[in-house]
Amino acid sequence: MPHPQVHVLMYHALVGRHEPYMADVHVEAARFAEQMAWLAASGHRVVALAEVPAMLAGTSASGALPAVAITFDDGYYSLYDQARPILQRYGFPATLFLTTDAVGEPSYASQGEFAQSAPAGDRPLNWPELREMQAASWAIEAHGASHRALAGLPPAALAKELRSSRAAIAQHLGYEPRYVAFPYGSYDRHTLRALAPTGYEAGYSVHGGPATPASDPRRLPRLELTAACQLEEFRRLVATGYPSGGARVRAELRNWAYRAPLVKDVLLGLGRWRP
Repeated sequence: MPHPQVHVLMYHALVGRHEPYMADVHVEAARFAEQMAWLAASGHRVVALAEVPAMLAGTSASGALPAVAITFDDGYYSLYDQARPILQRYGFPATLFLTTDAVGEPSYASQGEFAQSAPAGDRPLNWPELREMQAASWAIEAHGASHRALAGLPPAALAKELRSSRAAIAQHLGYEPRYVAFPYGSYDRHTLRALAPTGYEAGYSVHGGPATPASDPRRLPRLELTAACQLEEFRRLVATGYPSGGARVRAELRNWAYRAPLVKDVLLGLGRWRP
C-alpha cells in the first residue's frame, strides 16, 4: 500500500487581472476557475482540512487517495464574492486562515507593508460574510491577529498573536480554531513550542511538497499557487507536490536540514535558507 499523501493548496486573493504591484500569490479568478474545473474532472478527492490528520494517520474511512485540500490565507472579500461560488459549483470544501484584526475594516491600509501588495479594492471580509462562508462548508482557522511574522517575536507578543486570533474567531463564529497558518510562512522553534499551549493541534507552513505521515504536524507543508501558475504546472503540483524536479530536490534538502527546528533557526539567521 502506498503511504498516504495529501496535497494542501494555498491561495490568497482572487483578482480580475493580476497587476505588477500585486504580490504574486494573488491569482486571477479565471485561472482559479480553470484549476478547479480540472480538479473536479481529474478524479482527485477534495477533502476538508479537518480530515487530513486521520488520513495521514491511516485511520480515515474516507477512501483511497489521491486527495487535495484547498486553503486560502488572510481573508479577502474576493473569496466570498468569487471563490465561494466556484467552489460551491463542485461541492468543494475549503479552509480560510483568517487574519482577525483586519475583519470589518474598509481596506487593508492598516496592515502596513502587507497592504502595499494587496489588490486595490479588495477589502477584508466582515463577520456576517464569514458566517455565510462557514455555513457554506468553509472552515475558518487562524492566521494570527495582525499578520505579523511570528519568528523572533517576544514570548508575550507571540502568545497574543496566537491567542487573540483564536479568541476572535471563537467569539464571532462560535468555533475555536484547531489550526494556524504562519503569516509569511514565518516561524521558529519558539513558535512551534507555543502552538499546543495556545490551543492549536497543528500548524501550516509555506514549505512545498505533500503532507505525509512523516510531516511535522506543527509545520505541515502547503503548495503555494501564484499568478504565473499555468494549468500544466498546476497539474504537476497536484500530481507530485512540486512544480519541477529541481524544486523537489531543493525541498527535500531543506526538509533534511530543517529536521531540528534549532538548525533551521541557525540557518535562517545566517541568511542561507528560505522558510
